[in-house]
Amino acid sequence: MQTNQSSNDQGDLLRALNEPQRIAVTHVSGPLLVLAGAGSGKTRVITHRIANLILHEDVQPDRILAVTFTNKAAAEMRERVQRRLAGHPFNAWIGTFHSLCLRILRQDGTRIGLAEGFNIYDGDDQRALVKRILKAEGVDRSAGPPRSFLSKISRAKNGMISPAELEKQSYSPEGRQAARIYGLYEQALRRANAVDFDDLLVRTLELFREHEEVAARYASRCEYLLVDEYQDTNRPQYLLVRFLTAAHGNICVVGDEDQSIYRFRGAELRNILEFEQDHPDTTVIRLEQNYRSSDTIIRAASAVIAKNVFRKGKTLWTDNDRGDPVELFCASDDRLEAAWVSQRIQQLADSMPLEEIAVLYRTNAQSRQVEEMLRRDRVPYQIVGSVQFYERKEIKDLLAYLKLAANPSDDIAFRRVVNTPTRGIGATTLSRIDDVARGLGLPLMEAAGHALQQGLLPQRAAGRLQEFLDFVTTRMHVADDQPVADLLERLVEDLDYEEYLEKAFAGQGGDRMENVLSLISAAAEYADEVGGGDLQGFLDRSALVAGADEVGERPGVTLMTIHCAKGLEFPAVFLLGLEEELFPHAMASGSDEDIEEERRLCYVAMTRAMKRLFVSHAAVRRVQGALIPHPPSRFLSEIPTDLIQDVSPVRVPGFFDQTPLGDSGSSGGGSSAARAANRRSTAPPPVVAGPSRASDAEDGYSVGSRVIHPRFGVGQIVNREGKEKHLKLTIHFSDHGQKKILPAYTKLRVES
Repeated sequence: MQTNQSSNDQGDLLRALNEPQRIAVTHVSGPLLVLAGAGSGKTRVITHRIANLILHEDVQPDRILAVTFTNKAAAEMRERVQRRLAGHPFNAWIGTFHSLCLRILRQDGTRIGLAEGFNIYDGDDQRALVKRILKAEGVDRSAGPPRSFLSKISRAKNGMISPAELEKQSYSPEGRQAARIYGLYEQALRRANAVDFDDLLVRTLELFREHEEVAARYASRCEYLLVDEYQDTNRPQYLLVRFLTAAHGNICVVGDEDQSIYRFRGAELRNILEFEQDHPDTTVIRLEQNYRSSDTIIRAASAVIAKNVFRKGKTLWTDNDRGDPVELFCASDDRLEAAWVSQRIQQLADSMPLEEIAVLYRTNAQSRQVEEMLRRDRVPYQIVGSVQFYERKEIKDLLAYLKLAANPSDDIAFRRVVNTPTRGIGATTLSRIDDVARGLGLPLMEAAGHALQQGLLPQRAAGRLQEFLDFVTTRMHVADDQPVADLLERLVEDLDYEEYLEKAFAGQGGDRMENVLSLISAAAEYADEVGGGDLQGFLDRSALVAGADEVGERPGVTLMTIHCAKGLEFPAVFLLGLEEELFPHAMASGSDEDIEEERRLCYVAMTRAMKRLFVSHAAVRRVQGALIPHPPSRFLSEIPTDLIQDVSPVRVPGFFDQTPLGDSGSSGGGSSAARAANRRSTAPPPVVAGPSRASDAEDGYSVGSRVIHPRFGVGQIVNREGKEKHLKLTIHFSDHGQKKILPAYTKLRVES
């Protein structure tokens, strides 16, 4: 009787699923690869699978681990599982890779030298640290900004390469310099008892490798592992999965190779393409029915992604209505493109909320024109990926006080708040503290105390520094005894922080104080959520918040890069700048692998749209003041024209007369790009300075002339400076972007 009841309950659980989803949900033991097309219900599969394991396979919830890539996705997954369990006890681990590793390091990090209370450095903290290292080492600014060094460090960490190994692999002075900065950066992190985001993964692997019994303990606890967005895993994440599944092999990964767009962050497409080689006897299930988008959008996106070679292949389809055609607008320049977007959004606002509309672009720089037009037309909007809540100065200042209270070794937090609000502790005082810290190998907080004890500072400066140390020490003593919200309220009050904000940021004090109050509210909400919660837990939560988690929190149209839009969906999507060298980006022109990633990015953008998809390109775009021509993107040529409604203005003969970038052979009598390219534009030629006619330049290098470079090929002169041997030409090359060329030292041929 009980068995029948269980069967009936399972029938209720599976009733809303299609056949491939049911197979994935009821699969129990062994490796499972779920290839989930865009909008095919992958989250439903994961949540139903967890519920099925608990309710019908007698798996204890704490033996299940599910990992994904954003806090928002993890929270949604947890909530949906709890609804399915309907009151059944639930304590499975569901979170991001980084939150999982942080949890492990909090429990066992002391085994690899991480002291309790270690801090997590965010991007700003990392840049501040590298900036100080570069300054201390006397590295010239021409070597690159801190961000470029951090990028190299991150790539090395994701590749599991140590500073010593990086130095061995470096054959140039620049490479050896980067390896040296990497080594000093690692030393500084350890002195500060801090880790960066890459370390959360890498140091967990270090723990597992050096302490096999710890790895075995976590692996035995993780009897069933589910990994979402597996196509975005990097090398450390791949190795973590191998460690956690080595004992039992019960791994289910869900992903879509067609949506792998984070290679620049270290994601390795081969992890999903080679999953069956890594895990013999894998069961492979394809989820191909799309529930999100109209038939037109699915067909258009599928036609684009079909051009990729490195994919396992899926045939996406939907029962949804055919829907409206993809709307194409070919603008004469980027300003007209932005004006059309604003106008079209206002028309859509009559039938849908602005919050259901997204504007997507390849690079952040593209948002400026759109922002200007939306502001002009008084259309509310929010930008995702700009300065997020936890990156705002006032928030980082207050969190730095809390970090210092939790971890007095945090030099970055010390530097941030030692004179914030201003308390008269100047550069000379800090320089002496630095000298003590370097000489004795102490953190700055401890070095400051030593400098006071030894009388190394003038009396006035010593008094101010002592007040600061006493202020922080007081917070250290009460940090574990007070709720974090109370600790923040007292901190704001004792600092007279509201008055400081009013004086330091004229006209912005009120808005910034609202952010402070929101931080206090966040601390209170955290306490309610976890049933109390300590300071360290709140700092961990704050450090792990991602920018995409804030989507939809403010009213208006959403503006973001395509990378930020991953995992989201909107009834209406505008995809801008479909032009060669912009999308696909000029940096991606070097290899087929790069172009395929750009095409996957286009596919992701198109499949964010549920009902309406708008695509656009500009004949010319302003780049550093110059009007630069770009042909339509090859991705436009891959959309069948019977899916396109061209709403571009009628054109008259003019400067541009593009040719298609290769016909995709799609149905519909030619591509949309071909039709767009064959229209003539009224846009002006890209002339910004210098002679505009051949007669004005006796040397023949007139602005607007086409030239042939032995390496870069055909280009167009957009500016000229100097003359004779000192003549410098700015030339735009279709495959290489804008270059500065000295004709006296280069074989240039003017195209007749």
